Amino acid sequence: MAYRFKSGDASTTEALRRIAAEEFAAIGSALADKSVPLPRKVHEGRKATKRLRALLRLVAPVFPEAREEIAVLRDAAARLSALRDKGALAETLARLDLPEDVSANLGAALNKRRAAGTAAQKRLLGTFAGEMAAAAGRAQSWTLTQTGWHALAPGLQRSHRRFRKSFEAARRARDEEPVHEFRKRAKDHWYQTLLLRGAFPEVMDGYAAAAERLCDDLGDWRDLGLLEAALIDVPVHLLAKPDAATALALIAKARRRALRRALGTSRRLAGEKPRAYTARLAAWSKTRG
Repeated sequence: MAYRFKSGDASTTEALRRIAAEEFAAIGSALADKSVPLPRKVHEGRKATKRLRALLRLVAPVFPEAREEIAVLRDAAARLSALRDKGALAETLARLDLPEDVSANLGAALNKRRAAGTAAQKRLLGTFAGEMAAAAGRAQSWTLTQTGWHALAPGLQRSHRRFRKSFEAARRARDEEPVHEFRKRAKDHWYQTLLLRGAFPEVMDGYAAAAERLCDDLGDWRDLGLLEAALIDVPVHLLAKPDAATALALIAKARRRALRRALGTSRRLAGEKPRAYTARLAAWSKTRG
């Protein structure tokens, strides 16, 4: 799979259709593969919709249907989020440096929480598959009103501006909502860096790696928050207070550490102003032909 614009693409519209087709095909393949566990299907499906939404946001200024298509993808993925979040709890718990007995007790308490059954999960995935198939059909005729760098520059500049703005809001935040918004914009920033890494791969590959680390740290921050909320929600009779207190203290420390790393990385990635960032990538793109 080549999640990037290529100099050999016949046009930017054709590149858009090619990339979208590859992403939709990846979703269909994962959902159809009987050897892939349900949690993995959910993960792969949601991840691909995020890549597609970042692609659409990049070309949105020259693609009138972008807003509608983004909404379809966002809503479809949101219906799977509860399934993903439940599966992430055990993985996040396993990453914590807890005593084995405490970790086992916490895991047992979380497992007793009511979860959606396999049949319900399959129904949700079936609905998701139908929505993705319909979107894939529409994507075959997606058409941009501009081509070349003129099709990419406006969306790139807007996305970088939103990334910088959300970073500043997260840096000054007194609650979690700005950080959640920053996490979304950071994901767009990373994926769009991957889309444009053909402009100057010698530099952009390293830049994309830094953006990936940023998203990993923000993802850890979010998953730890989900685990924290789940443990707080566990009935008292299922979880001993000392075990809960030990875990919650460790989670709070890990969350602060993850956010601190993310903000440190972002200071470097968000340092350049949107217009200068876009102009630099445009210059690189021209030198690559």
